[in-house]
Amino acid sequence: TNTSFYEIRATRFGTDYDSNPGRLRDTTTVVTFGGVGFDEGPFGFQPYPSFGVGGMRMGVGMSNSRDSSRTVAYSLKADYTNQLNRYLEIKTGAEFNLTDSEVNYGNFDIYLPAGNSWSYWDRSPTRGGAYVQGKLDFQGMIANVGLRLDYFKAGGEWYVIDDPFTPALSAARAAGLDTLLSQSPTKFITALSPRLAVSFPITSSSKLFFNYGHSRSMPDPNNLFLLRPNTFTGQIVRVANPNNPLPKTVDYEIGFEQALLDQYLFKVAGYYKDVALEPDLITYSSRDGQTSYSTTEPNNFADIRGFEITLSRMRGKWLQGFVNYTYMVATSGYFGFSSISQNRTAQREYEESDAVRRAASSRPVPQPYARLNLDFLVPADFGPEFAGGRPLGGWRASVITTWQAGAKYTWAGGGSKPGVLNNTQFRDNWNVNLRFAKNFQVRGRRAQFFIDVFNVFNRRTLTFNGFVDGNDQNDYLRSLHLPESPDYPNIPGDDRIGAYRKDGVDYQPMIGITSRDEVASPKTQAIYWESESRAYLEYRGGQWQAVEKARLNQLLDDKAYIDMPNQGFLTFLDPRDIYWGVRLTF
Repeated sequence: TNTSFYEIRATRFGTDYDSNPGRLRDTTTVVTFGGVGFDEGPFGFQPYPSFGVGGMRMGVGMSNSRDSSRTVAYSLKADYTNQLNRYLEIKTGAEFNLTDSEVNYGNFDIYLPAGNSWSYWDRSPTRGGAYVQGKLDFQGMIANVGLRLDYFKAGGEWYVIDDPFTPALSAARAAGLDTLLSQSPTKFITALSPRLAVSFPITSSSKLFFNYGHSRSMPDPNNLFLLRPNTFTGQIVRVANPNNPLPKTVDYEIGFEQALLDQYLFKVAGYYKDVALEPDLITYSSRDGQTSYSTTEPNNFADIRGFEITLSRMRGKWLQGFVNYTYMVATSGYFGFSSISQNRTAQREYEESDAVRRAASSRPVPQPYARLNLDFLVPADFGPEFAGGRPLGGWRASVITTWQAGAKYTWAGGGSKPGVLNNTQFRDNWNVNLRFAKNFQVRGRRAQFFIDVFNVFNRRTLTFNGFVDGNDQNDYLRSLHLPESPDYPNIPGDDRIGAYRKDGVDYQPMIGITSRDEVASPKTQAIYWESESRAYLEYRGGQWQAVEKARLNQLLDDKAYIDMPNQGFLTFLDPRDIYWGVRLTF
């Protein structure tokens, strides 16, 4: 009708994986060099160890993942909107989703079977929802009030575990699990979610707004259907729980918007998000050690709060864009204990552990970020006409700049200290990306020429992927000149984690000491920082002497003292990338 309309959508989406290995390697001699025979390696799949140059063992722990899963998701959604009068609009709708899920994936190593795992299920979970929403628009005040009903059913039956330490899950009895444990139909889980959004005009160019709402998220399939045995022993090590409640999020937002000069919009908003009923893996262990498995329980929580300030220009002939600053603080944790032992003594010691109590909740750690997005526009009719077009017109240059404060990190000199948490910080992370684009017509079709430049200034961000092992990582962290602190023995300075030695600069070890008298055998190659005198010293000609100032300043500027990761090719993984191409739209 003139005041109502409806919309119906039906979709089907499927995936089919086949990541199994190819043909086996021919291990017979296929070529001879200097009287020595070689097989066809590295071609062909080789599940057993092979030996290469210098006796290096190859082919173990590689290409072990397998996945032959097939899933098909069907969705049907209908919405109906009716404008009852000039003030009130009603919108209702419903949706139904069915997933045909045949999952079969794992990790298999013939040579090292103890680490194998296998995950599989064949289920058809259903989920759906229905909502009703009213929109009231009266003299500039707009209010949206709604209620949503969500439901979920994992489908089929699932095991009933009355005794969490049941021997039915042990290696000796797991083969007869279907007869040892009863099964019951999975629960039909429902949840109601109210929603409210209100906007109040203050003046002709400003408003206050408030948003409040509940939402539910669908669970991870691994937490619904997974019954994972240890393929080496047969013991059940993971049991899903399809009857857990749906994770719940409650959002609050209050803010203010002001239009400026008919082209700009200033917005400031504060928000709070409360997340509850998140799944957490709980490990149960029997007294005799025969039963030990993990299952999910809705024990995790999190809350996120902060504020954001945004200035945007959505209209403009030559320039559009926005700048945003967001300050956000997150806290997370869990209730209860993540490990439950039938052995009362072991459980009591675990519960009284200070580390367990500290891990139950995280301290609030702010990590603000900012974004700047500028679009420089050239009107399509700009410049002289050539060959039926205007080569200087229609260009768009977009500059996207991001910044985020460095994450907190715990560093106590290579070990742990009670009460020391988040005492150091990574370098701030910022980046600039650039895009040039021009739209034009090719035989009546729309086309676009573009150039994308990622990491325009080729900024280097050190990653921990370059460390060979924990010792390599600790060597790097100990070499940094971090801000002075009793938490660690580092030489004091203004470094943050992520600092790196300048390219082409030789490594110059610097060692922190309390006094030169404690050094029995000074290293002539090293520079020492003496905390008593707060001076840099070196041992030359059988005596201690101060490091020449100009040389020392150069070493500190070049950060020659930083012991870089031993795998340099994995240390910086975000080089400048340039892509260009043409996009045709039919």
